[in-house]
Amino acid sequence: MGWRNSDLKVAVIGCGVIARRAHLPAYRDLGVDIVGLADASEQRARSCAKKFKIRKWYTNYHDLLEEDMDLVSVCTPPSTHAKITIDAATMGKHVLVEKPMATNLEDADKMIDACRVSNVKLCVAHNYRFFPCVVEAKKRLEDGRIGNITSIHAIGHDYIDAGAMRTPWRFNKWGVLEDLGPHLIDTINFLCNSSLEDVKVVARDFLGSMGCLNNVHAIILFNNKACAHLDLSWVTGCYEMSMKIMGTAGILDVDVRNSHVREVHGYSTPIEEFNSVLKKLFKTTKSVVDKTYFRGPLLYHQLIIKEFISSIENGTKPPILGEEGRTVIGIIDSIKRSIDTKSI
Repeated sequence: MGWRNSDLKVAVIGCGVIARRAHLPAYRDLGVDIVGLADASEQRARSCAKKFKIRKWYTNYHDLLEEDMDLVSVCTPPSTHAKITIDAATMGKHVLVEKPMATNLEDADKMIDACRVSNVKLCVAHNYRFFPCVVEAKKRLEDGRIGNITSIHAIGHDYIDAGAMRTPWRFNKWGVLEDLGPHLIDTINFLCNSSLEDVKVVARDFLGSMGCLNNVHAIILFNNKACAHLDLSWVTGCYEMSMKIMGTAGILDVDVRNSHVREVHGYSTPIEEFNSVLKKLFKTTKSVVDKTYFRGPLLYHQLIIKEFISSIENGTKPPILGEEGRTVIGIIDSIKRSIDTKSI
């Protein structure tokens, strides 16, 4: 059955990049009624409302929450997620909150409790698990194609461009850990399907001048005996999101950014590698032509929003539960406890 326009009404709190490029276009394209916006910056709120033809905008989100709505997207900096989510839940609104859902476990628990008490749904926008290649890797794992996971090498590298300076909240002392970390940690959890046993960490301000973590290496040990090497960096001068998943019967090479999976058994010959590259080339070319390639991970917010709306209307589970977002925060908290803060 195809998508029909929902009768739900939504509001968006926070008018930064993620709201403008992901949440608002998704609601618009799905035909959802956006009743209003809020942002602490009058200029941002006003210009965003104009761009998306939204009549009401506020600089105080409490005023927005007085409007008639069913669902709120929280697109503000992570340190504000907990309070806004709790306030929205208390007003009887369902909440879609950006990653990371909170900056500590205590706040994550308060968010989950507030939504439970108010009988509203909470969903966390961990969009990387919706990449087709991640979905495909999950299916291959469940089908036993590479046996049991022994280890995962997960790479999240980005570079700091001039535009990033417009979002100074990214440069709190935890830096890349709270920026790229939640994406890969949630994806690892999604694939491993196990609970945390322990973490070992090496992390530092590699440049010695940023005052925040820009290079993090964490070994995450799971209770099912799998382990993951989380490799996060802002200082490599390149962009990469990838995972190499090693199993007892093979390997999955997952190029997340280019949404491609290569399965390896025994020896990998140059012919097999060439065929894999050729498939990736055709797939990437097609996505460039239809212009989905340049939207990258933002493309999958619409899938989350669509499934979340369906869960509200049909009384089913959200696509990404608050408890799943909490698991990510639990691992990040464990990593933080293992870091020598003198290195920041």
